[in-house]
Amino acid sequence: MRKSYLTGKNKSSATGNKYMNNQTKLLFADIDGTLIQPDQTLSPSVTDMLKQMANAGHGLILSSGRPLGSILRVYGYILEQIQSRFSHAFIIANNGAQVYDCECKRNILEKRLPLSLVDDLQKLADAYHVHIQTYTETHIIAAADDAETKSYLKKIILPVMISEKLTDALDLPPYKMLALSLSGSDYLMPFKKALTREYGDQVSSVFSGSGYLEIIQKGADKGNALRHVAGHLQVPIENTYSAGDSENDIPMLLAAGHGYAMANADTSVRSQAPFVTAAPFDQDGICEVIRNLLEN
Repeated sequence: MRKSYLTGKNKSSATGNKYMNNQTKLLFADIDGTLIQPDQTLSPSVTDMLKQMANAGHGLILSSGRPLGSILRVYGYILEQIQSRFSHAFIIANNGAQVYDCECKRNILEKRLPLSLVDDLQKLADAYHVHIQTYTETHIIAAADDAETKSYLKKIILPVMISEKLTDALDLPPYKMLALSLSGSDYLMPFKKALTREYGDQVSSVFSGSGYLEIIQKGADKGNALRHVAGHLQVPIENTYSAGDSENDIPMLLAAGHGYAMANADTSVRSQAPFVTAAPFDQDGICEVIRNLLEN
């Protein structure tokens, strides 16, 4: 249905010329509520469409608020299911604060939060009685083994370290922090407003789902990450497609040549997206996006 935003540390000197093909298209796909089913699997129809896309020489960029390790598990699972490979495989992790080249196994974009800021944000979260966590390259770092931690681990299969002071468990500045509430997003709104008021010149905060508030360096988002990948590969923006369902997906939907909100997306997401799928994610709505990518 038609309804009529590049900065960062680039660690690669490659221009992407060896990949350049004017017919190549890139699909930037959110994971949860977009690509995979509630049970964390691919439906047979989506599996078939992804295989067609890979065999036609197009690229898949998984784009999520999840940490890199979790997304790599999903990417490996997808390759197992389709029994094929994509021409370009990148991961936009941590809500755009990290872009990872799956072939070269290295970051091509990093935006990290200073450790001193992590301490300040944890103190602010404590003042509002909000669970907040962060990440190393391999672990979730939480201050307590509370209900939010236990719930999160049911979805994100990564090891967790408990550290009362989060920075005590960090060797490097993290890409993001995540505020969680089992009571939903409304509970987090007073904290979000205080975060914007006191640290809005340094960080951005955006919901990636009910009760999930992503906190990243200002300027980091999925839209800027999409532009970075397209520029790195020298793929025209008009050859980029994106799909998502949450507030954190909006910059990606607006940055792509063809941005699709899922039918199950929040009203604010659907109202801003250039296109909306006819079916929700759990009825294979992403197939409409892939079909248009293949046919256009």
